[in-house]
Amino acid sequence: MRLEAVSSGAVTPAQFAAAMAQFRLPLGACIAVAVSGGADSLALIRLLAPWACQRQIAVFGLTVDHQLRDAAAVEAAQVGAWLAPHNIPHVILRWNDGPHARTLTRSAQSAAREARYRLMTDWCLANDCTHLFVAHHADDQVETFLLRLARGSGVDGLAAMASASSRDGIVIARPLLGFTKAQLTAICRELDQPWIEDPSNLSSASARVRFRQAQEVLAREGLTRERLLATVGHLQRARAALDHAVAALLARGSWDKFGVARLPVADLLAAPDEIALRALARLLTAAGGQAFGPRFESLTRLYARLAAGPWSDATLHGCLIGRDGADLVIAREPAQITEDKTLAGNTSVIWDCRYKLTLAVEGLSSVFTVSRFKSSKSAQPVLADLPARVRGTLPALYDSGGLAAVPHAGYVRADIARLPGFSLGVVSISAPLADSAGGDAKL
Repeated sequence: MRLEAVSSGAVTPAQFAAAMAQFRLPLGACIAVAVSGGADSLALIRLLAPWACQRQIAVFGLTVDHQLRDAAAVEAAQVGAWLAPHNIPHVILRWNDGPHARTLTRSAQSAAREARYRLMTDWCLANDCTHLFVAHHADDQVETFLLRLARGSGVDGLAAMASASSRDGIVIARPLLGFTKAQLTAICRELDQPWIEDPSNLSSASARVRFRQAQEVLAREGLTRERLLATVGHLQRARAALDHAVAALLARGSWDKFGVARLPVADLLAAPDEIALRALARLLTAAGGQAFGPRFESLTRLYARLAAGPWSDATLHGCLIGRDGADLVIAREPAQITEDKTLAGNTSVIWDCRYKLTLAVEGLSSVFTVSRFKSSKSAQPVLADLPARVRGTLPALYDSGGLAAVPHAGYVRADIARLPGFSLGVVSISAPLADSAGGDAKL
């Protein structure tokens, strides 16, 4: 399929190709696109499909039936019907908690947004898709900036959305941040592509919608979209400079395959406060398996305690924070790990947002539960030198026969190890230190 050049304001194939160059996707890659049925996401997949076809890249459209509205299932099916004539595979993912969330009016949209990302990144992981493309555009960027400005956000918040970020080991890619909604709507019109209007996008109950409606007033006062986007660009450069300094500080520490971070206290306290706080937040976020950083007030209190001394162990953001000689030591807090995941043969899962487990085995009819390791004599020798609080943060596989495998201990129950083609690997996906890129344990 080939997309011809379009006229008057619509995104051209050349413009889109230039926007895609930053992602450096290899030939033969597999990617997914979040397609809600709105004009933005349909424009994205209609632009992306021919671009990918020329590069032998497989593209899948993912639509989440969140079940928050009665029409959601019909709309999800409609998206598939629109994509079918263009030979774009389409998958509908259902959020089973949606009907219950409908009763939680204050948090339903937030819960649905979190569920959409979780369902789509889980699908990407299971299907070897490295990137999930989303249709955030320039107008979304402006609204995000204004929302965060109203909340008193700092540099990170005001830098708004990055063109690429990571979630559960999947790259979240935003190639449309340089284009306006009007340009994307023009794409759909030029291609005779219908779309669905979400009624929530018109409701003034949403702060985002209210800021959208205020754009004309703001523009008259000089806060035009172009000037706001220029401000976002300045802040993104500032954020990049801060990130560079934080990376240099973190490079002085270490991160082991058991998910424990170390950083010399003297180096942390010698850094400017802003850099030290950012480094500490990154360690806590990664070690705690969190999607977002700790609250700023809690972070500054922890940092002040560390600077003032004497030190006493603390907990924050799902982590245990202690001292070992000259080093600050940060590890996952075992009691905060409640997640269990199912792992079947020839699949992968992300567990506790910290480890990616992959199981290769032939002829496996049962599945394993991935849970945190509990004490076991059979796996104890290899882990004996680890403190109990660290052992209790490691992933282990359980089935009807009990403990089946502990990758970090090199332990596999004999009947499991004899299965044809058996192999089990676990890779750390969260460590932010410079020397942590591949900490893994394999069987």
